[in-house]
Amino acid sequence: MDESFRATDLPPELFVHILSFLPNNTLCACLQASRLLHETIKNSTELQYYMERNVARVNDNPYSPLPAVERLRMLRAREDAFDEMKASWATSVPVPFPTSGLYEVSAGFFFLGELQRQALRYLELPSKILGPPPQWGSIPTPNPASVIIDFGLAIEEHDLVAMATMTPTGRVVDEVPEGLINLELLTMSEPHAPHPQARGAIEIHTSIWGLPSIILEIVGDYLVFVEGYRYRRFGSEPPPNDHVYVFEWKTGKLRMRIEADSGTYFAAVFVSPDVLLLPNTITAALELWTIPPATQDTEPEPALTLHLPRLVPGQRIRLISARGEPNPSVYAPRRPARLPFQSAPEESIIVFHLNFLSAQFLLFTHRRALLALLRAHEPGDAVGYAEWGPDVCRWIDAAGMNMDWITTTAGQRCVLILDRPISPFFVLDFNAGTARGVGRRTMDPDEDPFGHHGIWAEAVGSRLKCHIRRGQQEFSVYDGVSLDEERLIALRRNPVRQIGAVDLFYFGG
Repeated sequence: MDESFRATDLPPELFVHILSFLPNNTLCACLQASRLLHETIKNSTELQYYMERNVARVNDNPYSPLPAVERLRMLRAREDAFDEMKASWATSVPVPFPTSGLYEVSAGFFFLGELQRQALRYLELPSKILGPPPQWGSIPTPNPASVIIDFGLAIEEHDLVAMATMTPTGRVVDEVPEGLINLELLTMSEPHAPHPQARGAIEIHTSIWGLPSIILEIVGDYLVFVEGYRYRRFGSEPPPNDHVYVFEWKTGKLRMRIEADSGTYFAAVFVSPDVLLLPNTITAALELWTIPPATQDTEPEPALTLHLPRLVPGQRIRLISARGEPNPSVYAPRRPARLPFQSAPEESIIVFHLNFLSAQFLLFTHRRALLALLRAHEPGDAVGYAEWGPDVCRWIDAAGMNMDWITTTAGQRCVLILDRPISPFFVLDFNAGTARGVGRRTMDPDEDPFGHHGIWAEAVGSRLKCHIRRGQQEFSVYDGVSLDEERLIALRRNPVRQIGAVDLFYFGG
């Protein structure tokens, strides 16, 4: 080997490629090391884009046709727009149909359920102000006699819409119509036909308790179906137990089944493709479950239980809902995203809504923090909040906030609006590396922000770093707000309290 050889003797493209494997702090040190390294890094669009992605905690989209210079411009423009809370444009889309309580935001689409629950309506959200206004599409139930209970999406990974439906059998039990609960697996692409990778609809069971509460999440080969009945039937026996089913959605095979008392589970979040988070309302804990590689005969148990702060005797949590966006994935996308970059799922936050009889709280933590805790403990461990929570959690008193919508996060950001006649938007940013934005305020670490509530029997440490930004405008028309990678999606109700319009505020590049 020639001892006089230096890395800088390599062709410039190869030298830049080698540098792209270095972390940002090392590249910053290289900037100070020599004039050649400084000029190489500063003049390389690829390295500048790589460093900006690391700061923003986004992954590159290899399916995008855009060159690196345009990717870099779009990323910087988006980050600056959110930092300044200044949308580049806004538009309003009427909602010309009565709505149900079903909704979702994913992969550049916004969904609402029709009031009659026989179709899902969706908008493909625009990224340009020019062009025709967005139009509502429709995904009807495959069986006109069925009603939609809820739905789940895996649009980018699988082009999949999973629709939980109930179809009357014609029997009536204690004045309640009996119904067959099915999972219909359809394509998001028109004509919304049965999904070609699925063997067919998955039959769950026959219900004599009316419409259940259902949560659906899909990652890789797994579909999680959480079912619960929340009410007694005409004062008779208590409702049946909650069930969590994990299916292989392509084959319909049941991989795992969890049963718990009614009122235990109201949410499910994939922390990784084979780790499921179930907030347990009754025990006030976050349960991490590992999906087994094969169906097991033994009763499953949580791999790790993370207790929330202990409650004062007599206090109880009524409901915990949760969401993390985007979901992790396993396969190359069947329907690649338009954006040239996407929030890294492992870096994204999970938001929890905790509802008490007299109070509401928001809890935030990162997916990666939960996975690190899982790796650090033995299977079956249970950990008190003081041991696991204060440094990786941020709690917010949600009194006076609009808590009607759970679709408020994308990546490491969360949007909030106050539940009062006039309110600006507030965006919380849990990316510790962001430092832009003159209007940014870093929230103080709170050792016990809720001591005065009389709910918690121990200090609620809350030290996860968080920046908060306040919108430049105040609005008097919104009853909720959602967030995706590029937009704030604000909802306006009409005089009969139906959603009458969707206003889009665009922050993308």
